[in-house]
Amino acid sequence: MSSESDSIENSVQETGNSIRNRLSDFASKLRAGAVGAKDKVCNTMGEQCDLATKTLSTAGRKATELSRRYPMQTLGAALALGFLIGRSRR
Repeated sequence: MSSESDSIENSVQETGNSIRNRLSDFASKLRAGAVGAKDKVCNTMGEQCDLATKTLSTAGRKATELSRRYPMQTLGAALALGFLIGRSRR
């Protein structure tokens, strides 16, 4: 009877060790996947930040160029826009 209980106990320990190893492997794969996803998101966000910076600086240069080319029209548009913003805030 003792050898049979030892056999069962060994089987349970082997099964427990197998489950523990599988869970450890799964956790390692999950951790590696999370690190990879984090890196990809960080890279994408960096690229988007660079693109936004370039786009806004180009738009600013174009706006400056237009305001220098058409100063009176720009001043009139700015006054009209200021008037509308002032009226909408009341």
